[in-house]
Amino acid sequence: MVEIVLSEHQVACLKAAVARGSAEYAALEAGDYFAGSEITPEPVAVTFTCSLPLAQQLLAIARASCPDVATGICAAIDQQTHPGT
Repeated sequence: MVEIVLSEHQVACLKAAVARGSAEYAALEAGDYFAGSEITPEPVAVTFTCSLPLAQQLLAIARASCPDVATGICAAIDQQTHPGT
């Protein structure tokens, strides 16, 4: 499994690029939202876990639709496939 951490804005961008009802959309919907601090209670980070093949699909979508999101997904995949590096 791959744990991906993105900003709320990045998740919104990616959700806009995938089909509703798809496995990709479901993975994004299942994310846990975390507030930055007590001063700014709005969610600023989202973490979700998905299979490596699904993460690779999300990476391909991100590269085509929202390149700034691809960096975070690529880093998460690299961490999963090359632990300890």
